[in-house]
Amino acid sequence: QRPGGDFNPETDVDYDTLRAQTIYFGFDSTVIAASQRQKLDQISEWLQANPGKQLLLAGHTDDRGTLEYNRGLGERRAQAVRDYLIGLGVSGSSLHTLSYGEERPIAFGTSENDYAKNRRVQAGVILQ
Repeated sequence: QRPGGDFNPETDVDYDTLRAQTIYFGFDSTVIAASQRQKLDQISEWLQANPGKQLLLAGHTDDRGTLEYNRGLGERRAQAVRDYLIGLGVSGSSLHTLSYGEERPIAFGTSENDYAKNRRVQAGVILQ
C-alpha cells in the first residue's frame, strides 16, 4: 500500500523530527484525546515554519484484532489526525496517510502500557 505522492514510505520519511509529537489513542479508538491536541498544534506550527514540507501520517495499532481490522483502524487514526490538522489550517495537499496496522510495534510486551505505546500516529517529514 503506497500513499499518494512520489516518495518511498520506507526510505524517504524522517520520523525523528516530530517524534515528540506522536499522537496516542485509546483502545479501538480514533478519537483524538484532549491531552494529545497540543501535539497537533505543534505539528501545525512546524508546518507553518517549514513551508513546502509534507508529512506522512503513519497510523499504528496494538496487535489485538485481525491484521485486516487493524490496518483499517490505523488508517482511520491517520485520517483523524489529517482532518484535525486541516481544521487547524494545514493544507490537505501537504498531508499523506498510511496505515501499518499492528505490523510496526515499538513495544513488544502484552501489558496495557505496551499496547498503549503502539496505538499511535507518527508524523514523518517526507524528504524531498
